[in-house]
Amino acid sequence: MKLDRPGFPLFLQFKLCDRMNRRSCREAREAGFDVPCYRMHLRPSRLSRQHEMLRCLERRGEEVYYSAPMFHQPDELSDAFLQCSVRARSVWIRPNDIGPLPDDDDHHVSFEPGGRWARFSEPWEIEDKRDFEDVERHLMNRLLERGRIDLSVGRLEDLADAIASIADQPRDISQRQRDISPKAVHLETPLHRVAYYASVFLESQLFVVQERQKG
Repeated sequence: MKLDRPGFPLFLQFKLCDRMNRRSCREAREAGFDVPCYRMHLRPSRLSRQHEMLRCLERRGEEVYYSAPMFHQPDELSDAFLQCSVRARSVWIRPNDIGPLPDDDDHHVSFEPGGRWARFSEPWEIEDKRDFEDVERHLMNRLLERGRIDLSVGRLEDLADAIASIADQPRDISQRQRDISPKAVHLETPLHRVAYYASVFLESQLFVVQERQKG
């Protein structure tokens, strides 16, 4: 990763969706969704506090998103790839759009293509909806506002420490994960630490958003 240009960290957790085709599904029965619609499962709190950790990272001012495709067949993926529309045909949702999970039961977020988003088990409509154009516009504004700050060594060191601190709070993070040796996993730089901690603790991928080089 070249850090000689302005940029900032972007954390993405990629999800898969179930396609619900029958009007007997909860989305149709309890919330009046049209079918087909899509269902993105969240990690239950009884198994992991991962969703809450992502919310904590977002509340620090970081760019954090779940991203999930609103297609499911191989030919749809091929078509989206060839049309360069995978991002446009995916859902982009912030953890804090979903809010805190109300209990330790199973929960999911459902999407009606071109329509509503809602969190289940009990239907709770998500007001803040965005497509990739909205996300891209927001990220470009962030690049202009903070691009010369967010990749500084001090800022990245602080971010790595923050992720480690967030991960240290839940009981489901093992001692082995907490005792990561930077030398053992070749974490030479703060950026490597951020990427590794995001992967191990949050099951998220780190991207660095930068302006495209001209020429």
